[in-house]
Amino acid sequence: MLIRDLLCLLRDHLRLRIRNGEITERGLARKTGLSQSHIHNVLKGARILTPEVADRIMRHMKLSILELLADHRGEIRLRKGPGMESSQPSGRTTSRYVSKT
Repeated sequence: MLIRDLLCLLRDHLRLRIRNGEITERGLARKTGLSQSHIHNVLKGARILTPEVADRIMRHMKLSILELLADHRGEIRLRKGPGMESSQPSGRTTSRYVSKT
């Protein structure tokens, strides 16, 4: 898998979350410091999603590359591991990725 494939996965993931009402273009733009029109144009393919912008978006959404792959392929399942507590303010735990068997 190439970087451009990962960028496409991120764009598809964002489109799905917007369509499901989990986030809005405007809200994502505010939190990432990008303009809403830039986010819109990236999502519709009129502008290129650069690795720098992708990194900024993924940091804001607390999204990892492994989670993108898991969402896309359905081959990786998230499972909480013992002692994997996170210091994130949301109280989320850090997950360990294991393949389906």
